[in-house]
Amino acid sequence: MSTDSTVYLTAKQPSHSKTDAHITADRAQSVDIEGLNVVAFFPGLGSRSAYRDIDQNTIGGTSPAVAEIYAEAARALGQVPTPHSLATGAESLPEDPVERQGYISAAVLTHNLAIYHELQEQNRDSGALQFSAYAGESFGVLAAAVAGGSLSVHDGALLAYAFTPILLGVSNQRAREESSIDLTRYTHVLSQTTDALPVLPVSEPAYVIALRGQTGDLTRVMQALDQNLGAAVELHKRYSPQQYNIYVTTSAISAFVRVLRSYPEITVEELKKATTFLAHSRRMTEARDALDRFINDRNIVFSDPHTPLISNNGAGFLLSGDQIRNAVLAMTDEIMDSQHTTELIDELQPDLVVEIGRGGKSLQLLRDNAVRVGSLSVSNGLQAKDLIRMATLARQLQRTVKKVDNRANGMLDAVDVAVLRDLTIAASQQPAFDVYLQKSALSLAFDSLRYPEKIISPTSTRFREALQYTLAYRERVRPGELVLNARLRKHLADDPPETRLAYLELTVLAENGLLREEEIDPSIDTEVLIFHFERPTRAHVGARIRHNVHTALRGNSLAQRIRDALTHQILVNATIAEPVGLADTIARADAVDHLVHQTAMFRLFQRHRPGMFAHSHVFLEATDLFGWVTSLVVGQAIAPENAVELLTFLLQPRSTESAPLQELQELVTSLSAKIQDSELPLLSEDGSPVLSRTDLRRETLNYIRQSTDRSSTQRRPVQLQASATVVALSYGSQLDRVDTSPHHRNTLLVRTPDELWRHGVNSTLDTIESHALLSATRAHRAVREFAQNRNMLSSTVNSYIYSGERVTGFGAGGSESMTIFFQREGDDELLVRKVLSEALTTARWDANGTGVMLPPFIKAKRQAEYLTALPQELKEFLPRVKSITEREIRASNTKDGDRKAHELIYEMTFIKGTEISEYVRRYQPPLAIVAKLYEQIMTFIRDNVHSYRRTPSPGNTLEEQYFRKIENRLLLCRQTAPNTFSSDLLDSDEIIINGQRYRNFRNLLRAFRDNLTYRQILETRFHTLVIGDTNTENIKIGDLTLLHTAARLIRNGASKHDIRDALAAITPKNIGLKFLDPRAIGFRTEGAETRDDPMYDNKPWHNSIGHYDEIHNEYFDLELSNTTESTPSISIRFHEDNPYRQTYQVRDVIEHGQTVSPDHPAGIEDYFAKVMNTVYMQDERTKVQYGLDDPNWITRFVFIMGTHFAAMPPFHFASEIDGNLIDSPEIQRRPLAIYAEGIKWLNWALEMLEGTRTEFLGVPVVYIY
Repeated sequence: MSTDSTVYLTAKQPSHSKTDAHITADRAQSVDIEGLNVVAFFPGLGSRSAYRDIDQNTIGGTSPAVAEIYAEAARALGQVPTPHSLATGAESLPEDPVERQGYISAAVLTHNLAIYHELQEQNRDSGALQFSAYAGESFGVLAAAVAGGSLSVHDGALLAYAFTPILLGVSNQRAREESSIDLTRYTHVLSQTTDALPVLPVSEPAYVIALRGQTGDLTRVMQALDQNLGAAVELHKRYSPQQYNIYVTTSAISAFVRVLRSYPEITVEELKKATTFLAHSRRMTEARDALDRFINDRNIVFSDPHTPLISNNGAGFLLSGDQIRNAVLAMTDEIMDSQHTTELIDELQPDLVVEIGRGGKSLQLLRDNAVRVGSLSVSNGLQAKDLIRMATLARQLQRTVKKVDNRANGMLDAVDVAVLRDLTIAASQQPAFDVYLQKSALSLAFDSLRYPEKIISPTSTRFREALQYTLAYRERVRPGELVLNARLRKHLADDPPETRLAYLELTVLAENGLLREEEIDPSIDTEVLIFHFERPTRAHVGARIRHNVHTALRGNSLAQRIRDALTHQILVNATIAEPVGLADTIARADAVDHLVHQTAMFRLFQRHRPGMFAHSHVFLEATDLFGWVTSLVVGQAIAPENAVELLTFLLQPRSTESAPLQELQELVTSLSAKIQDSELPLLSEDGSPVLSRTDLRRETLNYIRQSTDRSSTQRRPVQLQASATVVALSYGSQLDRVDTSPHHRNTLLVRTPDELWRHGVNSTLDTIESHALLSATRAHRAVREFAQNRNMLSSTVNSYIYSGERVTGFGAGGSESMTIFFQREGDDELLVRKVLSEALTTARWDANGTGVMLPPFIKAKRQAEYLTALPQELKEFLPRVKSITEREIRASNTKDGDRKAHELIYEMTFIKGTEISEYVRRYQPPLAIVAKLYEQIMTFIRDNVHSYRRTPSPGNTLEEQYFRKIENRLLLCRQTAPNTFSSDLLDSDEIIINGQRYRNFRNLLRAFRDNLTYRQILETRFHTLVIGDTNTENIKIGDLTLLHTAARLIRNGASKHDIRDALAAITPKNIGLKFLDPRAIGFRTEGAETRDDPMYDNKPWHNSIGHYDEIHNEYFDLELSNTTESTPSISIRFHEDNPYRQTYQVRDVIEHGQTVSPDHPAGIEDYFAKVMNTVYMQDERTKVQYGLDDPNWITRFVFIMGTHFAAMPPFHFASEIDGNLIDSPEIQRRPLAIYAEGIKWLNWALEMLEGTRTEFLGVPVVYIY
């Protein structure tokens, strides 16, 4: 027999113990092969009815190997081989019933082995099909032993022939006539005698009955049957976690039914009428002994297999001849553990499981055990040919993946396309191959997603995406067509009712080679994931929760940790009252079970179905107070123990008398006071997302009114402006109330934990997750991560990506613009698309605003004009504009409804390199390098930018550009978030920041305005061309080599001379300095004519000393409160371990009244004086020039830094995915922190003007009028 297509595994020498179930740990690792890695599964005698009227011609094979199998088996049975040897037609069967059973068993074995050899012969040339293990159910183990090389065909046929007669002999059924193989001495079995009367091991027939239910329920009912009926009931097969097969003697059947009536959760089915053929019964011990003697007498040899076998009696993997002999003997008297067999197959993770034989029962077994591998049946030569073709296609896939990995042109050739077509067509025709192909596609997807730093060629990316998208959307296209791209997008410019609805855009390659774009309605694809919680019915509390917690979750470490923590907290929490009476005690236990169950189910969902979480924004939703409190616990807004009393109250039947209502109000009020910010957004009464403790407390108190006013059938609106998949955990009778209209909705009920950690149990869940994973390409991940960081829908982002474009990344600015990096098909040029839209901005800018109140979409247009009109000498340092598009779209949210939104989109060239802010975050360079970069940026701008459009200031810059900007921007904040930027915050005379008292913005502006001298000092003397936004997020370094060199020298303690030379080499030219995002708004000028105060370009310091990098990336905690005298107080604490703090080492010297140490610098503040003196006093000429142009530069610098921050908050509001803003300090902490920073700097500037602050970070304050 050829073994060319066998995967050989090595292992330690295993124990020969009959009960050794630990061999799994000894098996070798799987081998990486080309083609299909297959487990062969041979059916048992339960399929023998499918073997009627067959012979070797039934196989349809022509190979000599098939004929030889039949001939060898015939000779083993003492027959002369003929073309009809071991045929099962009526004319070929022995007349004696017992001998006939032996013959049929031998025929089944022979036929299955013939099919296997036909398959091997067809596989001989390609070798694309390789077997990693052999398995069989019951009698099928015998065929597996022959296929695995442990038994010869001759010995296998002998054992097959003897097996059934020996078992029948135990019940005194023996052949009446002699046969070619004498089994008399093995079947003449009389056990013991009593009063000279023989007692047979099988004295009465037994029914074969299936018990179905949850595993824990099955265990309990088996214990009850054992206690009540003893040996009359016997487990003979663990079919699956939800099914046990048992023998029940005929005399015990009535008692059996009586016991089962106490277990309504168990269903019963009679699989077989009463029989005395009781394989896998402990009553077959003497049959085992007889079969063992038969093996010895016939000198049957069990060799070590060339390929592992998988036992069917719980003994694990079989790697030796002794183990296989024990497995064959186990067919008589050991429990058949088919569940364990399938679990071992799952462990191996083959590409396919192939049933070698007829009947399909092995396939059903695999499905019922939710084996994650595809399976199919091979029972003839044609099916063998189909399987070989699949294996060949699998090899082509693997080789093509390797080939395209080495091609960088980004194009699929005709061969690649043909492979994709053949693969997807084969998958559509054969479900098992479809499972394999999806598994392969997901493996490729995981490879690119798990290792984002891994370089994958553009061609390989294109091939992988085409495979994934075609598998995900093949039902939406014609057979043979490939889906090259798929995006879920929004209708933006259409009229209602289509506005803001999602649709699928598919790029399809037709069979004729032409591309087409299709817009279709989504079915599985949705934009958000919502978890629904509700009060369970009393029946669900008993039947579902208690069962899942005490049975399905028993032994689960996560659930046990949740229960232990909750139980401990209830014991130590003195505020939780003890239950009173039986009903209260039961309700308390049920409340605890409920919290354990729902929390564990949610965490298990996250752990075992991560693809769905990664694919969508996640929200929590409830239709009643009970569900709301549960969602607060799941969202970690409240500790579980704090919810127990209220849930206990709600689980008990109550009247509507005043006393229970008053108690409810007290419990809800007490709970509300303990609520903190939620980790996940919950949906409020009107369906909008809420996260902050303030909003959550308000919504919780609202439920007191809802408990009496709200109808239990009232629709539950969801106002996310998005399609949704709504998931209920264990119970979802109110799921239909969740209303996402007009947006599409899918609902999903996950009843048990088993459905989460085992695939194949909940087909809807599996389908949704598989689709999500197949859609998760690298491009999709980039869009999703950007969208989630910006709290937008991926479909909204996709609406600005067009057909024929490939996204390479996104910008991370803070001004609510959307910046997309992309390439067009067939063009290597990398482009930038910048989108500024009223629909994407949180603050509601006046469309007719001018100057510093210019709305973002108009500002974008002016930026494009600015870049186009740059002096020729500067154009290489900034992007080049390619196109500009202006349009109106329809925006929609729950607060404003439908409205027209202005939008400007412009495209420009991409500037390669690394943003300085990102460089700092990623590399955490020495401070000397950061200071050198600041110096070079500001001196470059001084010499190369401020030298253009230089004109004397006409005056009033201070009022128009700074004072009014602060007032107007803060008014916009007040209009946008009136609760956060409230009168209490903005209208107070003073404000406390980190424990220090400062003048608030109105007092500050009044002081600046009322003093002519102050105004003269602060007023700029000239205007020039400015870049306007030198935030280090907008400055790129093209080549980091010199920076890395200097960093290495500093960290290695090199000489001062070497370090000085390395720093001196850092120049704008040498590092490829570039600028990205000009402000394009000047003093009474915009766009191409922009001129303004040159001090505006000293902004890099705001990233470090002003904490902007830490604030923008939200590396801080903030609390807003009011003192007893109603003075607002803001406390800001920056996270110690954040990368910017680690680099800048800001000590807040000014705030804490400390001094800098320029000679021994420990933080970026210590470099300030040196850098700024270089910029303003570098040499005598510079010193003289600034003595005339800006003699009071240090005061003006501090003042303008304060105006930067004080006017910046409108650009930093956080909105939800529906476009609405959650107006609370906890959510809007970023604009609050920015405002606080501005107040500090403006106070310091005023102190400098007043003479109470005589220096700033080592630079003396000297006034020249």
